[in-house]
Amino acid sequence: MATFDRNGRSISYGDEGAGPAVVLLHGLLMDRSLWDPNVEALRDAYRVVTVEAPGHGDSDPVPVGVTFDDCAADVWALLDGIGVRSAVFGGQSMGGWTSIRCALSRPAATRGLILADTSAGPEDPEKVAQYEAFLQVALTDGISEDLAGILLMLLFSEPFAATPAADAWRKKLQGGDPPRFEAIARAVFDRPSIQDRLGEISAPAVVIHGTEDLSIPMERAEELAAALNAPLHRIEGAGHASPHEKPAEVTPIIRAFLDGLPPADNG
Repeated sequence: MATFDRNGRSISYGDEGAGPAVVLLHGLLMDRSLWDPNVEALRDAYRVVTVEAPGHGDSDPVPVGVTFDDCAADVWALLDGIGVRSAVFGGQSMGGWTSIRCALSRPAATRGLILADTSAGPEDPEKVAQYEAFLQVALTDGISEDLAGILLMLLFSEPFAATPAADAWRKKLQGGDPPRFEAIARAVFDRPSIQDRLGEISAPAVVIHGTEDLSIPMERAEELAAALNAPLHRIEGAGHASPHEKPAEVTPIIRAFLDGLPPADNG
């Protein structure tokens, strides 16, 4: 793991393998280890950069008011700093919102999009009040075992959340510092729709979505895939973090997409 200084703020990232660059971005309350099973299978042929969002993992927090356009600018600043001139962007959940904005801000440097369990629309208004209540409890009392259990159900399918593999995430949630991620949580709650801008993206894309995703319904994935003229892969039994929960199914989809892209002119 390495860090990049962005105007006095540290951004934590991983950089493994060599070849055309693939940038993988995680969702809210997670970190770059979300992609660990996938990175292991991609780094033989690709330079895989995993970036931790502000206030997540070892990245410094940001003030309330940050937007996903700001997050995309951070990602491009990091890539400029480590010599990546073009990339495929892969994002799960909020990582997808940043990935889409990376593509919109530098279309000529975006070779493709891998969008997992995400959408281009705003947060469901009916869920915002519930999520706001969760955030207030976390800010006041921390993340209890009970709250961590609820959050796990929003991140994973029920069967996966009950396995020992989910225990590491439960511990991370309970050990987290809610004020560090408040700004990004509010960016999630307040994000505007960019569905009407998807037509500006000419890069090829692939959409991946768990059939048991409780955070973003499959209908949003269908809208995203249709707008990008991209295939939609439904991952049976997976929840909101399908790349981590079902890597044996998701990674081959990602690898086939990457292998099918035109050759990159740089890393």
